[in-house]
Amino acid sequence: MITSSGLWRWLPRLLAVVYALFLSLFAFDSWEGVGFWEGLAGFVIHLLPVYLVTFALVVAWRWRALGGLLFIALAAGFTVAFGWREPETLLLLALPLVVIGGLFLLDGYVGARRLRPRY
Repeated sequence: MITSSGLWRWLPRLLAVVYALFLSLFAFDSWEGVGFWEGLAGFVIHLLPVYLVTFALVVAWRWRALGGLLFIALAAGFTVAFGWREPETLLLLALPLVVIGGLFLLDGYVGARRLRPRY
């Protein structure tokens, strides 16, 4: 059974992995109607957002607050790069990053309070 503290610890990590897998689905678009090498180059470039999310997850795994801020910064970057004119795209790409970042910040806050000595 997962405790409350275990939920706050593992939920943002799980959501980040699922979100990275979701983003990786968009990379398969690069293979349409091109040769192998051109498709491979496009595939690697289309995976750049996945690399950024994975980097943020690696940072957040060790430093939760810093990782949470990094996820929120990624949401701002995705907003500027992909969806600031289209609300649906903004909700699809940036909102999950804000939620994941907020959960990592919450986990960092709860973890810091739990580690604080009580007098």
